[in-house]
Amino acid sequence: MKQDVTPQTLFLEISVLLTGFNKAELYGTGMFDTYYHALQANTGQANFMYFFEEVEKILLENGNAAEKINQAITSRLMQPSSYNGLAGSIITMWYTGNWGNDVIDGQAYVQGLVWDAAQAHPPGAKQPGFGSWSMPPL
Repeated sequence: MKQDVTPQTLFLEISVLLTGFNKAELYGTGMFDTYYHALQANTGQANFMYFFEEVEKILLENGNAAEKINQAITSRLMQPSSYNGLAGSIITMWYTGNWGNDVIDGQAYVQGLVWDAAQAHPPGAKQPGFGSWSMPPL
């Protein structure tokens, strides 16, 4: 790994590519550090480092060619056997706030990307406000 490239920067880059949300949207959840630490805590050190070395290789090999990057991610990271399914776990973590069957943090449920993707709000949190039912959906 290059000196100026850290696992945190690579985690952000791969999270953008895996979720379809941009960096500002991911940071806007307030969950970046929590999710990064959950990833570290739930992944063996060797698997963690090999995964991010592969992410770095994919990004370096393909430059700004989005189609090639997506193909490389699909073939090298998305297979359930690749890095113990780490890419899928990252997607699940961002969308649902869970790691496996465990909720990462109380705020993770509220900030799950699933709610933004569905243009909805999490039941019991982030209510849309009084009378919002009278406005047509987006």
